[in-house]
Amino acid sequence: MSPTDETITDDPGPPYLFVDLYSKDLGPHPPWSVLPRTPGFCGAILKAYEGMKFDDGGWFRDNWQAVRDVGGDRYCTSWFRGAYLFLKFAQSGGDQADAYLQAVEAAGGWDRGDILPVIDVELGSETNSNRRATAQQVIDCTTACAGRLREQTGRNVMLYGRGAMRDLEINDRMGCDVVWNPAYTSTMVRHGLEAWGLDDIALWQYCGDGQAAYDKLPSEVPGFGKIDISVYVQGAEPPTLEALRHRLVGAPSPLPG
Repeated sequence: MSPTDETITDDPGPPYLFVDLYSKDLGPHPPWSVLPRTPGFCGAILKAYEGMKFDDGGWFRDNWQAVRDVGGDRYCTSWFRGAYLFLKFAQSGGDQADAYLQAVEAAGGWDRGDILPVIDVELGSETNSNRRATAQQVIDCTTACAGRLREQTGRNVMLYGRGAMRDLEINDRMGCDVVWNPAYTSTMVRHGLEAWGLDDIALWQYCGDGQAAYDKLPSEVPGFGKIDISVYVQGAEPPTLEALRHRLVGAPSPLPG
């Protein structure tokens, strides 16, 4: 049975908000139990891996199950978790996909309330080796990674990012199906995502480290901390929980030809 086959009995209504964290954000054991009790929040997305070799001291392994558990009966209906891979463009995209999937498996594996695999495509800090990548390297690496993830999981793939595509003038979907758009602006800027339409954007990361120009949604979670926050978006349509589950958790659809 797919998530969309079930009756939704605990729809809190929009906005549908997600936090995303990595090991250096809020320490080894973030207070996850705060989130399900906070109106609007319906899940968390964690950094699972980076490149081919990654050591977060067991942070992802320790917190992957914790995020699922705090959702209780809401898990898979109105509470979700996700895992992302920070891609290194000088390394094999396919091999990085395998390393990421192995990290998720080692932490307990995927379950039916988990968001699509996420590829983080960004240049990073000034010292990051990704800064030296060409547009073609980014395209080739991301496309290979998305292809391997799709092959191994049978699921659609989400791309996180915008700045790399903007700065390198990339106009290519790179094998990805939906987009998670970081834009810490008063309206959702889309420059850099010209390969995708508005309907392809499923998450807008409007808040970074507790800072947000968009003031109609929360910029921090009391009792949890200042973190990145994203909101589910559905093009020009009002967002619904059923559509969220179908787009972010549901079965894959064919890539455009």
